[in-house]
Order: sequence, then C-alpha cells, then structure tokens
Amino acid sequence: MRCTRSLPTYLISVIVVFALISLSVSCNPSGKKLDQKEGQDILASDTINSFVPAYALFTSKEGKNKFIFIDSGWTHISTAPIPHADFNREYILRKGYLYQVNPKTDYLVQYRIHSDGLQALDSIRLVNDNIEQYHWKNNSDTLLLCNVVHQGQESARLYEIDTKNFSLLREVELPVPHAVNDFDILSLGFLQYRNDMLWTAYAYSKMLGHTAYTTVDTMYYRTLDFSSLRVLSEEKDTRSAYPGGINTIQSYSGLAENGDFYFMSGPGIAAGNTIHLPTAIFRRKHGAEKVDRQYMINVSKQISNHAYGFWYIGNNRALVRSEQADKYADFSNHHLVHQFDYFLTDLHTGKMEKLPLPLDKGTRKENMIHQGDHLYIAIDDAEDRHSIWRYNLNSKEATRFLTPKFPIDYLLRLDQVQ
Repeated sequence: MRCTRSLPTYLISVIVVFALISLSVSCNPSGKKLDQKEGQDILASDTINSFVPAYALFTSKEGKNKFIFIDSGWTHISTAPIPHADFNREYILRKGYLYQVNPKTDYLVQYRIHSDGLQALDSIRLVNDNIEQYHWKNNSDTLLLCNVVHQGQESARLYEIDTKNFSLLREVELPVPHAVNDFDILSLGFLQYRNDMLWTAYAYSKMLGHTAYTTVDTMYYRTLDFSSLRVLSEEKDTRSAYPGGINTIQSYSGLAENGDFYFMSGPGIAAGNTIHLPTAIFRRKHGAEKVDRQYMINVSKQISNHAYGFWYIGNNRALVRSEQADKYADFSNHHLVHQFDYFLTDLHTGKMEKLPLPLDKGTRKENMIHQGDHLYIAIDDAEDRHSIWRYNLNSKEATRFLTPKFPIDYLLRLDQVQ
C-alpha cells in the first residue's frame, strides 16, 4: 500500500477486499410489498435464453468479484466472471460498453458487455492506473478522464477520448496547483464541461500516520478554457472540505434540468476526515461563473452525521447516503458496520426525508438506479440479505425487489447498461 497515493484511492484499497465465488438471483417482478423476513425464489439463473443485459450488478465475496447481468424485464439473469484478478468496481459503464484501467498495465480497456461476460475490444495507455473523475462531453461519445500522477509533487492529467473509434484525442496536464509541502496528496472532486469551458474542484490531504490522514479545510474550484486550458477563474470555499469524490466509485454531483449544477462535500472520516466541518450540498447556477455563496444545504446539521453519496434524480430532488457515527469505532470497521441510511432531499427547500429501508453497509457504493417513479437501491442488510430494494417516489413505499440466493459480502454496484 502506497501512502503517497491520492486519498480516495488509498482509502478504497483498504475497503475493497471483498469478492463473490458463485451467485444466483431471485426477485419479485410483481412489486408486491414483502415482509422483511419473507424469502423470494422466483428468478433463477438463465442458461438457455440469451438476452441483451439492461442492468449490471457487481458483487463481492471473500476476495473474488463477479457480475450478474439482468435483462430489461428483470426476468432473466446470467452470472459472469471478471476479466482478470485485479478487476474491481472502479469502472465506467455506458451504452453497452465498460471502461476500466488495468492496474498492472496502466491501459484503459474498452469492453463490450454480453450476458455471458465482458469482451475486451481495445486499449489506450494512461499515466498511472487511477481515474478520479470522468465526464461525457456534451453527453456524446467523447469521454473526458482525469487522474492524479503520484510521481514527485502530485499533479493531474486530462485525457480526451473518442470512444466510438476508441482513440486518444488529447492528453495534457490539467492546470491545477501541484500538491506541495505538508499537504502532499492531491484529490480531484468533479469535472464538468459546458460551452467550451471546463470546471473542476480539488483538495489537498496529508497522512498523519500509517492509516490516519486529514484534508485541508478549504475547497478549491477552477474554470478553464477547454481548448487552451487557460485558467479563467478560481475560487476558495471554506464552508466545508473535500468537494465531490471519485465518481467511478460513487456519485457526488448532478446536473438539474435547468442547468444548475449541484455537488456535495465529503469532510467525514471516510473521505476528507475534516470532521469538524459539515457535509453540505452546494450549487453553481446555470450560466454563473462562480459557486452560489447564498446556497448551502447543511446535511450534517439536519441528520447529525456525515454523508458520502449524492445522486440527482430529477425535479430538484437528490438521494443522499449517510453514515451513523455512533455505530462504528473508527475507520478500520467503518465499512463493516450496518449504519447507512438514505435520505430523499429537496434541493429547493433543503428538507431531508429518510427512506424506509434497512441499514446498509459498505463505505461507498454506486448502487442506485432511477427509473420513472421508482428508485432501485442495492443494500446489504443486517440479516445478511443482499437485495435490490424498490422505492416508490409517489406512495413512499419500499419493497424488497431482488435478492441473491447465495451468501455474499457486498453488492458494490448497480448500473444501467443501456
């Protein structure tokens, strides 16, 4: 383990040690409300019917990871092995393709998703194996990637990739200040492209010991001209710490229908570890050059805890995933404790409403899909059930919708493939 790695990657190397040996799935396609102790045995692994995967469930058990692919009707599944032993949940998935950096080769590999597994198509060499931020430029086939270079004074690099032809269009250093002096770890918080401008956030951290760390109590933002990468503006924000987070692992930001951009900070023990500052939601209004200093939802003040996940679900609402500080001892058992709640958050009023779901475990997950009036959330509960729950946004009822039959450790990701 390298203490010089960027903070989120360092933390994830501690957390992600879980894997799955074998798995099959059952579900409740009817949506009938289930008692929490009621088992389900409707959907079995389908080895006869081929289908185009619509959902991907990434699971883990005892050091091995595995995929479950599910069809659009939630009626057929197939299990699939990972491409290599070092394949983890830090990937990008879009339009039937998956992208991940092989940590042994530093190549970004493009995979095509089939119901029976992943087919490697092509690769592009990157500097270092980490991806801290990705963004689809104008929602097109052009993928923007940013990572942190860990050699010497930590710096950031930007890659522009045409995923249709899978070719590297540009590779350049991202003009954010290098990590120097005492706070020598650089972290990138988010990346947004609009109107030939690139907007990013960053923070600096330092190790206090082998496992102890902290983050500077300031959030930094820069707006860049995309073509030249000339710095157009920069800001410092001391209302919280550690803006955003690695979005190949968990979502921390979202774009509203009117173009307003929302993001959440992460000063909690599992991200920035500047716990005297609040987890909070911030906004950059559409067309504005700077963050709205009049807007801030103080998440910690409302729920008396820190939070790590933020998913925009439309109509000025977001889902927030929060910890419970009284349930874990320290960072060493943070991911093992069933402590995580989910809150539906009104981004206009700031009101947060806890969802009627069992407590979850696992420090960070990309485990939510929004479709129509429903949220699908993958949860590992205290009864050792690893289920996808369906929450109705209108009725405010939650039902256990799909449950693996075999014992596993974690449902690390739930993604929409198409």
